[in-house]
Amino acid sequence: MPVIKAVPEILHAIVGTAGHVDHGKTSLVKLLTGCETDRLPEEKARGMSIDLGFAPCLLRGRRVVGIVDVPGHKDFIRNMVAGATSIDVLLLVIAADDGVMPQTDEHIRIIKLLRAPQVMVALTKIDMVEPEMLELAKQDVAAFMVRAGFPDAPIIPVSNKTGEGIGDVADMIEHLVDRVRQRTGDRRAFRMNVERVFGVKGYGTVVTGIPMTGQIQVGEKLDLLPLGRELTVRTIQSYKHDSPAAYANCCCAVNVRDIEPQQVARGMTVAALGFYRPTNELVVSLQNAADDHVLKRRFLCLLHTGTGMVEASFKLLDCDTLQPRQEAIAHVALTEPLAVAAGDRFIIRAVSPAVTLGGGIVLSARPQKMRKVTESLLDRLLRAARAAADGDFFLSELFAGPDPILDTCELSGLTQCPQPHASEMIRNADSQGHIADLAGGAFAITSRIAECIDSVTHVLERYHAANPYTWGMTPTHVCEHFAIDVKNFTRLAKLLCQPGTMAVKHGRLALASFQPPLSAHLMSLREQILSLIHSSGVNAPARGNLIKDLCISEPDMHILEKLITEDGTVLVLDGNFMLKSVFEECRKKLLELFQTTRCLELGAFRDAIGTNRKMALAMLDAFDAEGLTKRVGDGRVLAKPQTAETRP
Repeated sequence: MPVIKAVPEILHAIVGTAGHVDHGKTSLVKLLTGCETDRLPEEKARGMSIDLGFAPCLLRGRRVVGIVDVPGHKDFIRNMVAGATSIDVLLLVIAADDGVMPQTDEHIRIIKLLRAPQVMVALTKIDMVEPEMLELAKQDVAAFMVRAGFPDAPIIPVSNKTGEGIGDVADMIEHLVDRVRQRTGDRRAFRMNVERVFGVKGYGTVVTGIPMTGQIQVGEKLDLLPLGRELTVRTIQSYKHDSPAAYANCCCAVNVRDIEPQQVARGMTVAALGFYRPTNELVVSLQNAADDHVLKRRFLCLLHTGTGMVEASFKLLDCDTLQPRQEAIAHVALTEPLAVAAGDRFIIRAVSPAVTLGGGIVLSARPQKMRKVTESLLDRLLRAARAAADGDFFLSELFAGPDPILDTCELSGLTQCPQPHASEMIRNADSQGHIADLAGGAFAITSRIAECIDSVTHVLERYHAANPYTWGMTPTHVCEHFAIDVKNFTRLAKLLCQPGTMAVKHGRLALASFQPPLSAHLMSLREQILSLIHSSGVNAPARGNLIKDLCISEPDMHILEKLITEDGTVLVLDGNFMLKSVFEECRKKLLELFQTTRCLELGAFRDAIGTNRKMALAMLDAFDAEGLTKRVGDGRVLAKPQTAETRP
């Protein structure tokens, strides 16, 4: 094979082997690349691949593609899965003298669950069979590929011993690599599952792997997950050449500062800082890929994703048992945290005996409890499964995640994309009607408004029972329920009230059917008080005078006071009831007075607004309390600069 001297063009695609042990995968890779991928002493001693091997394959035009050689023995399926996660072109190796074997079948099932690669077959050891046997082997392999779902996969006879067919294999690899390079790139931030880690004298720690998404440059920061350690990229190599960046779908070695090799292990993830976070819970779409194994409603297994493997507890949400070849939605609890994202694929295997049970795709990687499985929950999870199958991981998270309303920061985080891609995805989701802008820094997922209504309805029922003389929940209370800013209340309330079961009453959210249990007498008193407040203007009526003049009992006055003031249109100033609009007019007059004097006397303010000394003092005390003015001697001065809001 030619030697790579100058820096070649590195193709963003990965070729991976698969197949039964001793069918010639590693020998074939050596013929294609000139590299020996069995690096461990145990591998050399046993003549069998145990761990993953990586090698650059030089194509025509000085182009290089990476080849991952996976172990074929059943005892090393975890290592095989770690390599299969990144395969774009599958080189399935089947020996002509053995034919399809157990690991051939298991490997192809695993690949189908993890990826949708271009597939080709290298029919090896043709030098060991007669022509008639070779023809029968071709027919058997072709029938197997049809059953496996790859009827068009080319089958190329090859001999690792004589070299026959090696050129044809290389040509087909190049052809299939060019096909997969036409795909649309994933714009998510950099993430790479750690394959290997080692130390280099004078450089420090090196982590290797195949980035799933994005790119990272020398000098940038990385997150080591799930540890949450911040690392700095010192140097990068790709296919034995120095590189300014590590790119998705290219084997690379990243030299990092600030950590020792023994602190990093396979199964960890290095990722762009701030975009990903580890999780112990997943919502997934699961397929039973076993021939004769029925999965129960709750079961334990080993979950393989990326290069990690953890014990996992599954709970089926939409069925009691999952039959072979059937699919279901499940909630998964992991015994250890993993850096997983929506759209990631996984494999599940039984703990004992060690067989592959199935696999699937992550719909949401945000922790959530699903104590009650409802039809609406299942409906949105099925919608998430369809979105994930179509490659829309952002929409999958919106449907399957725990929150029906998200602030802008959380929503942007779900895209896992740097700007401006994150904003573009949010705009697209908004324009397509998947989310609704609440105009206060938050968005509602439109298909989950009914979920919000149901949630708030239960809260309102309890609130009305505990507060029978209050019109409803304040905007602040409602928005706190969804952990969003109160600025979102107006549009949120409009969405919540659309079905007609709720209404905004006196500035508060209430059940449409709710009315305070007031007698006709109290309702009449309320109207009389409001009339007096409106007609009195700046000479606000005092609480005591209202009780005396209208013959109101103290308990009744307590109820009436709550009803009158709770919507914020009426203020209480030292026991006097004043319209907020009147108070604001007095504020404007105050600021006008300060344009001609630095220190304002009480009498001057009293005369300017046309009220008595007590009311003028009550208003000045209110302005002091909010920080607009402060008392100096017998007068007031402005305590803070005027803003556009306070300037008359």
